[in-house]
Amino acid sequence: MHASSLHPKYIGGTAVRDPVTKSDQAYQALRRGIVVGEIRANAPLDEADLMRRFDTGRTPIREALKRLALEQFVVWPPRRTAYVREVGPFEMGRLYESRLVLEEPVSRLAAERITDAELAELDGMCAELERAAEAGEVYEAVELDHRLHLAIAHGSDNRFLAEAVGNLNCGSLRLWYVAHKVLGLEGVPDDHRRIVESLRSRDPERAAAEARRHVFVSQERQLRLQALKPEQAPSTAL
Repeated sequence: MHASSLHPKYIGGTAVRDPVTKSDQAYQALRRGIVVGEIRANAPLDEADLMRRFDTGRTPIREALKRLALEQFVVWPPRRTAYVREVGPFEMGRLYESRLVLEEPVSRLAAERITDAELAELDGMCAELERAAEAGEVYEAVELDHRLHLAIAHGSDNRFLAEAVGNLNCGSLRLWYVAHKVLGLEGVPDDHRRIVESLRSRDPERAAAEARRHVFVSQERQLRLQALKPEQAPSTAL
């Protein structure tokens, strides 16, 4: 069993448990607010305001902002106020380009190295994703989607690749949220089960092909969003 496997929850490029510190609480609340669009692109994240909101000191807030900056949710220039990073059409294209570069080789390695215990963990995540989709819990589905991809990356038994996949996909969460919110979650759990079954086959080329197909399906959903009429398009700024 890999040292990184079988952790109950993955956030960003690392695995963490439910929030236990003020910093964890601030981080997860801000992360959710950014993903669902409650905190809009380019919105300033004033430390004093956040200290009042979360009833905590400056150090926990700065720790939370550092994590969000590392995961590309936030831009934090030196000696200036942090603000929410914008994800525009150009960045979206580069994100999907980068996902192909990373996720195909990661899937090849995972097909060769993933353990039975890690596959069982992925099965559990797929079941959770199905429940979230049936309940219409879009944010929960997005985070499960992210956890599942990170768990696959951990299955490659290469922590550097796992961290890269985790941080890269953080940049996609707002895109996934809007797509799932507008286009629905139908087919999303089945699509992820196909990936898991390709890993279970232990066939690296099949796994890489499924990873490539999955990225293209996700990108096609984004293109469908862009093609919507203005009155149908999401109002959430990314």
